[in-house]
Amino acid sequence: MSKEYDLKTDVLETIVGSTVVTTKHAALVAAFAARTEFRSARYVKTRDEFGSRPARVLDADGGEVAADYFGWVTEQLAKHGDSVERSWAAFEGLGYLVTEVEPVLHYFVYDRSPTLRNRQDDFVQIEVWAQQEFVERELFPRELGGWGLPSADELRGGAIYSASIERFERRNLGKTRYGLQAVTDMAVFLDLAESMWSDTHRRDGERRLIERDVTTGHVRELAARDLVPGYDRQRWAGRRFVEDWAASSAGHAGERICTRWVFKTSDYTAPDGRRTMSYTPAWTHTKKIAALENTHRLDDYGLYGKLNKLDERIGMPFAWFFYGLHGNLVRGGQLQRIVDAAEAGRIVLPEHDYQVLRAWSDDPYGF
Repeated sequence: MSKEYDLKTDVLETIVGSTVVTTKHAALVAAFAARTEFRSARYVKTRDEFGSRPARVLDADGGEVAADYFGWVTEQLAKHGDSVERSWAAFEGLGYLVTEVEPVLHYFVYDRSPTLRNRQDDFVQIEVWAQQEFVERELFPRELGGWGLPSADELRGGAIYSASIERFERRNLGKTRYGLQAVTDMAVFLDLAESMWSDTHRRDGERRLIERDVTTGHVRELAARDLVPGYDRQRWAGRRFVEDWAASSAGHAGERICTRWVFKTSDYTAPDGRRTMSYTPAWTHTKKIAALENTHRLDDYGLYGKLNKLDERIGMPFAWFFYGLHGNLVRGGQLQRIVDAAEAGRIVLPEHDYQVLRAWSDDPYGF
């Protein structure tokens, strides 16, 4: 069942799947412009940290035995009493091959309100896999002689790389192909996620607790929120990130959050029916950026200078604050030093940046 924010359709899947993979995804961007409502969609980031995974099973001559590795392996294990050894023996010497795909995830964004600073969340995020199928090993390697085989769970799940297997020269099968992963209306996603966080936060704050003074024996009942100063002022980090962007020099300079960051979204419903939605931002820059190290040796002005140098490398103002919320390039302690220095008058920040930084200091958040 599709989610409230899901804009993925069969038509979009067909368009993406039938588009030829080209340098810088020019053909896909053109297809979005000519054949979809996302006419100004642009490519922003690639994530390539995913490992290869099994895809198909072939015979020794390259003929297809099964289009789905996982279904075929599950069926074979069931036939042979969940025994990898028996399954291996049944196919020993046949030279069956397993193909794998090496997935890379590309992000595209369609910004609905590119000129409106306070509508940073009004965009659609499109995630597209590019997968190259290849073959470089046998499914049940003959050289193992039945030794060093993966477990049934490893074989069933495709995590079979612990086996001592011999690989031959990699051979690509066909061309790299696109596959549509997700099309997310981020404005809807953020509204839903914030609403759910607020409901959960309110319920958690209303939980009744019993507090006992171990010295006097006095007992009192109180709400959980009473134990946390400022509990009712706390807000979802995902909304604060977007609003802080709009309020800061980044937003005032016309920078769009959807071209500087992509959002790895999560939507989970627990067995008890409680739904949790969140995201983790990932920067889109491709330059090598060094982390700010050993800044304890610098005075406040020197630290501020280093942070401004990072802005120059990134190519936008106040980038250092947002990089301090995620990743390891800027640390929370460095942000706090700037807050303290600004309050003491040792450095001067633009007022809108100071207000964002001050609010973070009062109630820190990050990802």
